[in-house]
Amino acid sequence: MSWTDDGSGKLAVSGAEVACSGEHEKANAIWNEGGTGCWEFKISGKSGLWVGVCNKEQFGPGYSMKGLFYGGPGNLSDGSSLVTGHWGPKFGDGDVIGMRVEHSGNSTVVAFSKNGAGLGTAFNLQGWDKGSSMCPAVSMDTAGQKVSITKVAMPDLAAMQDSSSRPADQVEGTWQGKFRCDISKEGEDKWRVSAQAGNNMSCLVEMEAGKLKVGPVMSTRMMPPPELQELEREVTGVLNSLVTWRREGDDLVLVHGAGEEKLAPAKGPGPAVTDNIHWINK
Repeated sequence: MSWTDDGSGKLAVSGAEVACSGEHEKANAIWNEGGTGCWEFKISGKSGLWVGVCNKEQFGPGYSMKGLFYGGPGNLSDGSSLVTGHWGPKFGDGDVIGMRVEHSGNSTVVAFSKNGAGLGTAFNLQGWDKGSSMCPAVSMDTAGQKVSITKVAMPDLAAMQDSSSRPADQVEGTWQGKFRCDISKEGEDKWRVSAQAGNNMSCLVEMEAGKLKVGPVMSTRMMPPPELQELEREVTGVLNSLVTWRREGDDLVLVHGAGEEKLAPAKGPGPAVTDNIHWINK
């Protein structure tokens, strides 16, 4: 069993491992066995790569590859365009992404897990009969990114669903209260914190001596509706004055200059369906 690369010269293949040597240019590889099954992708290098499935006749270089993918900042993609934003957490160096694929007649269902914790069903395609030949595939664009693949025993679909509970010391993930907040690991004691309230805002934070050091808060520049303008100002203040955070049960508490904000684990947006996949509906 081995990977097949896209001929771009940006990937190095060695059995079950494929590594990227290019920079800022999408390069793809497809596994030579597919169908119904469950695989684990062990990730190395910078975050931003994509894992999923693709038919061999739709495999190719760059954005010509068409399939069903999870990755980047935690989105779902059909290989060349966005399907669902903020579907799940971002993943990167040291993470293991599980992928369960089940084909039955005109049904294709793809679910993912991260480090053993279910993320949910990502794709639930009904009325489409070309899924049975899909094989695992990956897409990378940064030197040093590496993926190794292992086929594992197929769990029940229920085991892949998102329980919304998080380990007691985990702050990474998507949280919801008065506003939605996404936290992803950027390095040792360093995170990116993003929030949505009218505009999208984000900043890098770093833990130093038990307190958070906050970098500049960046924001998109759309004019929010009047009912969101005050919330946007409040969220900007929370991010700018973050002091620390802590877990209380399943919740995350943000401690900031004006007080505290409690956020609960956010439910994901659910699976993409056949009508959401652009290349199927062309």
